[in-house]
Amino acid sequence: MEKIDLDAARVAICAWLDEHQGGTLAQMVDELKHRHSDHPEDMAIVLRGMMAAELRRRTQPDTASRATAGVFR
Repeated sequence: MEKIDLDAARVAICAWLDEHQGGTLAQMVDELKHRHSDHPEDMAIVLRGMMAAELRRRTQPDTASRATAGVFR
C-alpha cells in the first residue's frame, strides 16, 4: 500500500464523479479498485474515504469567501 499513488487515485475519483453525477460509492469502487490489483479490498476502503472527502468538499459552501467577507466591511 505504501507505493499507491494517492494523487492519481484522487484525480481518478474526481474524473469519475464528473462523469457519473448520480453515482454511488459502491459503483465507483467497483470501477476503480481494479486499478490496484495488488490490494483491491484495501483500496476499496481508501477509495470510499477519498470519495466521501471529495463529495464533502464539493458540497460545502466556500469557507474562504466567508472568512474574508468580514474584512471588507
